[in-house]
Amino acid sequence: MRKIGVILCSKSKQDYACEAWQMYQTSTLFSSQQAFMDAVYNEWYINTSKYGFMEPEKSIEPYDSWYIKKTSKTSQLSNNPNILTDKMVNDWLDKVDKQFPNKSEIELHCHLSMDYYNKLSSIFPNIRWFKPQVGSYANTAWKYVDAHKLLANGESLEKVFKFLVAPTPKKREPEGKKWFYHYDGRKHFGNAYDMSKKYNIDNGNIYSVSMGTTLISEGWVSDKDLLPYIKKFPNGRFRLNKGHNKTTNKRNRQGLREEILKLNERLIF
Repeated sequence: MRKIGVILCSKSKQDYACEAWQMYQTSTLFSSQQAFMDAVYNEWYINTSKYGFMEPEKSIEPYDSWYIKKTSKTSQLSNNPNILTDKMVNDWLDKVDKQFPNKSEIELHCHLSMDYYNKLSSIFPNIRWFKPQVGSYANTAWKYVDAHKLLANGESLEKVFKFLVAPTPKKREPEGKKWFYHYDGRKHFGNAYDMSKKYNIDNGNIYSVSMGTTLISEGWVSDKDLLPYIKKFPNGRFRLNKGHNKTTNKRNRQGLREEILKLNERLIF
């Protein structure tokens, strides 16, 4: 039986035409999942409403992403207007259905949200759901990095799969209210939860800013002195200028991008 993996595309994209696997490398979650897919599956796809299941090597242009539903009030997709209608969902499912005429010979490994899994379960008789981690995209990306490392160290695939779907204990240190400052001049006094609700930003990422383990998230910093060093890119992403992007707080994990790069054979030259 063919084992096929599938992951979701990303709202974050390159601003030029390229192969699909490369288009979404600006997303750490996608990058970590893509590297894992390469290591585990001989055949895997990227799920999109536009193309159905898309081969990683397919050349594509940047496009607007559409999603099956809003994920949560605090998700970074919660303010995304591009939500699929019922007709669009049915059209997407029909595309996938026609792509795989012999579905009884396939075991589909669905690394997608429950909503996509439920729809795909109606056409794939053999399907396994790998539930994404609850929490920030960064936490989910770390989970795939750690699973990838277990595989590289010789653990069996089933043990790696069990690790991937096992719940991660939540350990969140209490935070006090403080000032947050944005590149565009906004400022806010409160905590990460307040920020996530008011500005529709990722709760985990802004909590990291609050606790000092990350210096910037979506243009927000908690250190006012960093404002002159923020750079905004045409794709809407923010970075701190070189020399101002390091933290001394080592309580939480750092270097996600670097760890993904070490594991990502497509990006190692």
